[in-house]
Amino acid sequence: MKIRYSAKVEQTQVLGPGKRAVLWAHGCCFDCPGCIAPGFKEGSYTEADPQTLARWYLDLDAEGLTISGGEPMLQAEALARMIREIRGVRDTGVIVYTGFVYETLLEKARQDAGIQSFLEQIDLLIDGPYIQERNHGEPYRGSDNQRLLALTDRYSEELKSYYAGQQGRQIEIRISGENTLLVGVPSQDQAEIWNNIKSMAK
Repeated sequence: MKIRYSAKVEQTQVLGPGKRAVLWAHGCCFDCPGCIAPGFKEGSYTEADPQTLARWYLDLDAEGLTISGGEPMLQAEALARMIREIRGVRDTGVIVYTGFVYETLLEKARQDAGIQSFLEQIDLLIDGPYIQERNHGEPYRGSDNQRLLALTDRYSEELKSYYAGQQGRQIEIRISGENTLLVGVPSQDQAEIWNNIKSMAK
């Protein structure tokens, strides 16, 4: 069993509280207008088994893991296995972005043990598709239909402080050789700057 991923970063503070590692799953079943990462659906990717990615995380000085995409739920079983490997060694908080709404995932979980297992490993789920016309600048969410759903109590205080207390959005642009990567949830203006950077890089 392999995990297909488009990118990973060892440390950031713009996709959740504390020092976080981020893994972007490759592949997506949605076609959201204005998507800032279309390459994560159809572009190149790397494959690694869950144990290898667990070791990658455990070697880092990270306080938590954020998984985005692409669409992580398309690889739910493998990602759940990776998190179990991590938590077998170190207690860590897990945040997941998904284009599915939570209620749909609960329905799917009745027939898909992988999704059920993945949901059981998630502390904070940010759900729902990106809707470009509803991008009103909410912190850490692309559009205001998306919800911050605490599936455990790990981030209950952060929902009151980190997520509700900060204004605006913060992003990082990582450049490594010919590769550029946007980390975070951009505002409309930030997304435009990012698209210009990507156009110049072609």
